[in-house]
Amino acid sequence: MWKRSDKKKSKYGTGVVLSGGGTRGFAHLGVLKALEESDIKPDVISSVSAGSIVGSLYADGKTPEEILEVLTFKKLFNYLEFAIPKTGLIKMTGFEKTLKKLLKAENFEDLSIPLNVFAVNMNTAEYTCFNSGSLAIAVKASSSIPIIFQPVEINNELYTDGGLINNFPVEVLEGKCERIIGVSVNPLGIKRNLDNLRIIAERTFQLNIRSHTLDRKHKCDLFIEPEGLDDYGLLELSGANEIFDLGYKTAKKLIKEKGW
Repeated sequence: MWKRSDKKKSKYGTGVVLSGGGTRGFAHLGVLKALEESDIKPDVISSVSAGSIVGSLYADGKTPEEILEVLTFKKLFNYLEFAIPKTGLIKMTGFEKTLKKLLKAENFEDLSIPLNVFAVNMNTAEYTCFNSGSLAIAVKASSSIPIIFQPVEINNELYTDGGLINNFPVEVLEGKCERIIGVSVNPLGIKRNLDNLRIIAERTFQLNIRSHTLDRKHKCDLFIEPEGLDDYGLLELSGANEIFDLGYKTAKKLIKEKGW
């Protein structure tokens, strides 16, 4: 059983990292449920892309089951429309508006759990952390997969998915937490039928961000990468419940092995 050490004077007890991975992010919810059942709740969250969507709603006070229900019922990911390929193949029409309706908090400061959300500033090439100010627009920017989605403008700068530079933002938690739990939802398996631009764009992005996670997972006290996620695409909504269960089962198994 893990116990907090009196010798350590970390700012937070448990820090949780939630990676990007499109609709595979439903697995984050299963993991969070498993953690709660072991009386483990994040004291701080670092997130990117799909992880920022889950992280914002969880830090806002919703349970994993409630988040699964609202995301599938409200069809947040369905508020998309194809665009003339200028800055992105798909517009995130209605995404921010719908997310604002789901959130009680308007700003990061209103959340019950401190949250870090990462995006890439396309103008300056900087990996940018948002943890204050307007919440929904930052989450939208963090979730805008390059080429597939159009960049998001914030203060006259264009931002895109933080996973482009680092899909596993653990560094912001280092030295601040007594333990770090990392969740990656972007495993890579064999992919056939690469027969259209969207699928090729997805695969290219996945190949790029995979190395970020492998280089950083050793920084975690517990690293969770749910088995079977490579059977699901980045933008598939139909398997939400199955993906949730994959996250839950893998987390339960690893938590038990850890003795927490």
